[in-house]
Amino acid sequence: MEKKDLLTNIHSACAVGMNLIPPTLLCDSIGSIGLKTPLVVKPETTLAECVDVLQHHKIGSLLVVDEQGKLVGIFTERDCILKVMAKVQSLNEAVVKDYMTPHPIRERAEASIAFALNLMSHGGFRHVPIVDQDDVPIGIVSVKDVVDHIVRKMLEAIYEAVEES
Repeated sequence: MEKKDLLTNIHSACAVGMNLIPPTLLCDSIGSIGLKTPLVVKPETTLAECVDVLQHHKIGSLLVVDEQGKLVGIFTERDCILKVMAKVQSLNEAVVKDYMTPHPIRERAEASIAFALNLMSHGGFRHVPIVDQDDVPIGIVSVKDVVDHIVRKMLEAIYEAVEES
C-alpha cells in the first residue's frame, strides 16, 4: 500500500471509529514480539571491542554476562556517551565492566508488553534484557521493537478492513 493510500485508509478508519489496534495488544507477552538474540560480551571486553560490535550490528546495547552466562550488566549507547566520552583516554585499555550499567532491570518473556513499556518509561531506558529462569539472557526488547509490533498490528487491521470493504 502506498503512503497516500495508507494515509487515506487510516483517516477513514479513524473517522468511523474503527479500532486500529487490538484492545488486548498491550496484554500480549514480550515474547510474542519475536525476541532478538542478544549480543553478549564478558566484563573484561574492551570498550573498543564493544563500540565495534555496536557499530557493526547497528544496535544500541550489549548485554554483559559472567562466566556462567548470567546477566551482570548492560552497556548502551547512552553509557558510551555519558560515561565514556571525554573520560576515557584509550578504548583499547578500558574494559566494559567499569562503564556498564550493573544489575540492569530484566524481565521474563512472559511479562506483558504494557509492563515492559512501563519499566522503560519509569526507568528512563530503551532496552530490557529478557532472561530465562536462570538469569541467562535469551533476548532483548527495545522501545523500537514494541513500536514496530504495534504498527505491524495496526497495519494488519487496516489491510483487513480494506479487503472487507
